[in-house]
Amino acid sequence: MIAAVLSAVVSAVFAGVLALRYARRRRPHQLVWTIGLAMFTLAAAAGVLARSGGATEAEYRLFYLFGAILNVAWLALGTTYLLAPRAARRALWGLLAFTVLASVAVFASPVDLSAAADTGKGFDRAPLPRILAGLGSGLGSLVLVAGALWSAWRFLRARHEGRRALANVIIAAGVLVAAAGGTAAFTGASGVVEWTNLAGVSLIFVGFLLV
Repeated sequence: MIAAVLSAVVSAVFAGVLALRYARRRRPHQLVWTIGLAMFTLAAAAGVLARSGGATEAEYRLFYLFGAILNVAWLALGTTYLLAPRAARRALWGLLAFTVLASVAVFASPVDLSAAADTGKGFDRAPLPRILAGLGSGLGSLVLVAGALWSAWRFLRARHEGRRALANVIIAAGVLVAAAGGTAAFTGASGVVEWTNLAGVSLIFVGFLLV
């Protein structure tokens, strides 16, 4: 419970910082990252509500849609905007279609709340949301890690940019921690994802502040 609360607080603060930077600089990647972190915050808040009063189908669906499927994909799009803006503009339309498909799949599929509470596999009887989670989080994590490590390498080769190189390594580590928790939850492990989400988003925030 405490990990979910802290995840919601950290991600909300992170989203607020990014929103303020976007308001000042109007960079597309800042807006897209803000959207991704707002999704992370909504997922964490749904997790808090589920833990505090007994999970409802709506809470689980929101947690799964924004936490397991979409937020990493939107964060990855933000990284693409930063490193390859032309490709990102094309990818945006694909991600919007993916978001619509994921929303329909999550809210149209039956949920097994008892299985969700025991193993996290609330969509065992409807595999499409789980497939979309693998695509959104898996491919999104690859883009985020590759982008952070590429940026770290570029800064490492430049003079006097060691701090920014380290910042990107920390960001990559945060993504890997969060992805490991998501993988554990995907295979049925319970009680792990809240702590890995907290550690992951905290590391990414620290790295972001150091850049």
